[in-house]
Amino acid sequence: MTRALRHWAAVIAFVGPFLFMLLMFQYVPVARMLWDSLWDFALLNPDKRTFVGLGNYLDLFDDPDRRQAFLVTFGFAAGVVLTVIPVSFLVAVYLNGTLPARAIVRAVVFLPVVTSAVVIATMWTFLLDPNNGLINGALVILGLPKLAFLTSKAQALPSVIGMMLWQQTGFATVLFLSGLQGIPRDLEDAARVDGCSALQRLRHVVIPLLSRTTVFIVVIMTVFSLQAFAPALIMTSGGPEGTTNFVAFDIYQLAFSLQQPGLASAVSAVFMAVVMGISLVQMRLLRTRWTY
Repeated sequence: MTRALRHWAAVIAFVGPFLFMLLMFQYVPVARMLWDSLWDFALLNPDKRTFVGLGNYLDLFDDPDRRQAFLVTFGFAAGVVLTVIPVSFLVAVYLNGTLPARAIVRAVVFLPVVTSAVVIATMWTFLLDPNNGLINGALVILGLPKLAFLTSKAQALPSVIGMMLWQQTGFATVLFLSGLQGIPRDLEDAARVDGCSALQRLRHVVIPLLSRTTVFIVVIMTVFSLQAFAPALIMTSGGPEGTTNFVAFDIYQLAFSLQQPGLASAVSAVFMAVVMGISLVQMRLLRTRWTY
């Protein structure tokens, strides 16, 4: 009995603080968000509130601006995943080889990952400036016309996707590199002995055995992209005409600028459910049936 008490005392001492913080800083705020989504009130006068039930959720689905924010966010996440995954995989394959300058490339590729998102967004705002930006300056030197980038409806979202590609490639590369280094060399050697070329080994051995790593990276990149906030706040303010109005930024605008925290909470609740659903579907569709 004493040994069992000592065991549970040790468990509570080590796990208790984490569970307390998880409860106070995650589950309690989520519960309060769900409760606030049922009310109509303003942050400047939170005690004066009106119970609307599911009214905020009905307004959410009827509002074209909210629907646009969701569509823009999904398009942004798809663009990031479809560009980051192949680019980071190719960089990881390069870094896993015996080519020169690997150490320098690793440092250069991973540097944006440890840089603040605010700093990166500010830097790319200067780079993509339609008048005095460095990229447009290079285009002028090459005899090409300037591009609007962040002020064009057609170019704003691809420009932000390009910025995210530059920032997140290093993180995905490190994950792919760890997966590549975990593949048994015996399997590749056996394929080489059987006469498989480098491309065939990559296609039939390496890529299938990276399935677990790929699933993890796809889910992580999707969640990161869906939660994007700094690019919309700093680079575009959600414009032009809502083409970069991501859901996280839309929630911020609703709660603090438009003083509609009830509607913002409803958007947050729906968005949280959507993100969880997308992650579960991705893990279900991309999971592997083999191991090594």
